[in-house]
Amino acid sequence: MEERGYVAEALLERLRAEGIAYRLIGDPASLPERAPEELELAVPSGQLGGLPQLVSRFAQDFDLRLVELYRPGRAAWRAAVAWSNEVGHPRFMAMRFFVGEEEGVTPDALFVCGLVDAADKGVLGEARALWLARLWQAEPQHALEQVTRRWRNERDWRVIANAARSGNWGALRSHLPQLRRSLRRFRLPHWPRRAPRVLFTGRDSPQRTELMIRVQGRLAPLGLDIFEHLAGEGRRADFRVVFDAPPELDQADTVAVRAEQSLPEMIALAEGSILRWLECRVERRYPDAVVGANPLAARLLQLPLVGRLVGVLLNSRIDCRIRSPLLMPLPYGIVIERGVSLGSRVTVMHQVTIGRKDPVVPREHGGNLAVIEDNVFIGAGAKVLGPVRIGRGATVGANAVVTRDVPSHCTVVGANRILGVEDNAVAARRRRKEDAVVNT
Repeated sequence: MEERGYVAEALLERLRAEGIAYRLIGDPASLPERAPEELELAVPSGQLGGLPQLVSRFAQDFDLRLVELYRPGRAAWRAAVAWSNEVGHPRFMAMRFFVGEEEGVTPDALFVCGLVDAADKGVLGEARALWLARLWQAEPQHALEQVTRRWRNERDWRVIANAARSGNWGALRSHLPQLRRSLRRFRLPHWPRRAPRVLFTGRDSPQRTELMIRVQGRLAPLGLDIFEHLAGEGRRADFRVVFDAPPELDQADTVAVRAEQSLPEMIALAEGSILRWLECRVERRYPDAVVGANPLAARLLQLPLVGRLVGVLLNSRIDCRIRSPLLMPLPYGIVIERGVSLGSRVTVMHQVTIGRKDPVVPREHGGNLAVIEDNVFIGAGAKVLGPVRIGRGATVGANAVVTRDVPSHCTVVGANRILGVEDNAVAARRRRKEDAVVNT
């Protein structure tokens, strides 16, 4: 099965398990072998609001990166997930959820829902046109009744009927703006979404230009605005890729590549950093849906300047850089020292300390600090000390003391007692690649 088809089938299965009454706009028979780049789903209006949280949990369970989440309209959500294939190339699948016009999954209801969606977007692709033609042929009389109820103007529904009967959609494509106006629905105005801007800067070199062209081609499905410094025309960048920059350059919206690196190494570093930044950007914009609902004290504690004042009241101190929000249900007595690297969707309970073993040893003399990867849970009273790495999806038990590495999807309790390395079949299966749809 093609990777995108695997992800699409898994998403539809999750929607069915959660009781979402979705309707797939497109040919469902093509999903197992070849899924579209954008999966379009019509859902009831009452279930639209919970979809960002559902998609976020789905991405976490399948080790996918949620790199895009926004509202293209008042009654719609759009999301995009990313993963790496077996040779490390990025792959993407977008999904758009919108409120459908007709309830049910009969051919006539799907025909009207798909046609109204095409009129709203102003685009009718070949795959959508073939699917609409098959729906019309299944129940032409019922489909015509639905069309005449939706479009009162005789000219409108005659254009639709002629296109569906003949399979020639050219006249209907030019008539889409009129079909959209004839719907006579109230729409709230909204500003068009601006694509994230990625600037390639640093020392001018053919290598830098080649790097930009390669990255731009591989990340093309995301629609990023990628440009070099001289071609920027004064545009301000959201993220910077600096060529031949000093190694100590460390900023949340910047990645440094070195000239002595090979081109594949530079591409992998730039791509991974851009996708990571996009993922953190989504988490900062929708923290309740993606990370979890934090109390007000936890949100204030994570702010750059206000956090120090709030930390005095809560007996907490967070000195490290926070690239994406932490989930802290009880933000009391938490100490995270400068230099700790925190991943996404990390949960930290109260009275947790993440720091160094010996406070006298500086970082440049071996006093490096912990690396906490994505989806890690750290229980109340736990101590993570020294240059250890806590793997993806690991659990640190309450009052545990960790001074050595913890593999992904394992649990550590007591003093470095790691469970699930050999005897936990679930953890072992999660650590293995499954159809290459896993971020490594």
